[in-house]
Amino acid sequence: SERSPVACVHERMKCSRTCSWTLLLSVCSLAYFSHAVAFMQAAPCMRSSNLARLACTSTPLAISMKQAPPSPDSSWNLGRFAKTFTFFNGNPLLKLVPFAPSGAPSVRRPEPTIATSAETTIFDFGSLDKREFEALWAPLDDVVMGGVSASQIVQAEHGATLSGVTSSKNNGGFCSARTRNVDPAFNLGAFTGVAVKVFCERGMRYKIILRDREGWDTVAWCHSFDTTPGKWMDLKVPFSSFIPVVRGSTTKLSQPIDSSSIYSVQLMLSKYEYDGALNPNFEEGPFSLGIAPIRAYK
Repeated sequence: SERSPVACVHERMKCSRTCSWTLLLSVCSLAYFSHAVAFMQAAPCMRSSNLARLACTSTPLAISMKQAPPSPDSSWNLGRFAKTFTFFNGNPLLKLVPFAPSGAPSVRRPEPTIATSAETTIFDFGSLDKREFEALWAPLDDVVMGGVSASQIVQAEHGATLSGVTSSKNNGGFCSARTRNVDPAFNLGAFTGVAVKVFCERGMRYKIILRDREGWDTVAWCHSFDTTPGKWMDLKVPFSSFIPVVRGSTTKLSQPIDSSSIYSVQLMLSKYEYDGALNPNFEEGPFSLGIAPIRAYK
């Protein structure tokens, strides 16, 4: 019988993942050492000139730079790759051992809280302790494709701050922060879209990304937005504005995003837009994005 376009897209993605499975098994055998490796290879603090570009503002929700963002690696970092892969995708070696814990990368879904009659908070950074925050959020940078860009996401008074340094070395050029898949998924079928207040000192174009299927490497539903330099902006994106993307390339699907099944959210700064086109509002180097609680709105 004829398969749907959605099934074909996911079948192609599954085949692609299978082809690289042997390599991933070898690399992820280092997963148990990844935290130590990442610590030992941690780069020194950014130069004071870079920190100056990321300085706080006098706004009530000023971004606190208590911790300098990491510098890009001089070469591809195997330990950081293993740490990132296992955080979001689990350790594939465990799946080969009978009765061993699977290391499933999903986490218990944070409880949504009603903010107003028209909005519900789905990711409230302030309600999480440090352990819960680090179990849910992590950087997802171009190290997964051989790049050297590096970032971190930390809790802040306003919510969280994503900061780091992008680099085009090794054909890279993106940094992001993403949640693990939540279990159960958010059912946002009664809402129009998602909203978040963001602050960017330099004012560049970012992406907000949702996923409506389980797994790490699934269709990414993307929306690009420009920030206002030095000012907080309240971004509201209807679900109808998200476009389906597979590894940087847009794809056509017969159905829109399934808002009743939202597993993860991601915020990204990338040198590229879609289908190989360059981001017209991007500067390579240090960046910082303030992120307030993420909401669903009606």
